Amino acid sequence: MKLRSLAVFGVGYVLGAKAGRERYVQIVEALQKASQQFDEARRQRGKPSRAGSDGLDSYLDETSRN
Repeated sequence: MKLRSLAVFGVGYVLGAKAGRERYVQIVEALQKASQQFDEARRQRGKPSRAGSDGLDSYLDETSRN
């Protein structure tokens, strides 16, 4: 019984970790897209880009590669 419980836990953990990583990537991509759209809207209105936006984009790029 213990071996079966351990196997079920292991399978659940692996599947959950994979789903968690995929969801994380989806969130990062959505944040990058929103950031780009916001910057584009500011440019269209003739306003400069946000200060520090490069830092956020760089951070999101870096974390999505890992």
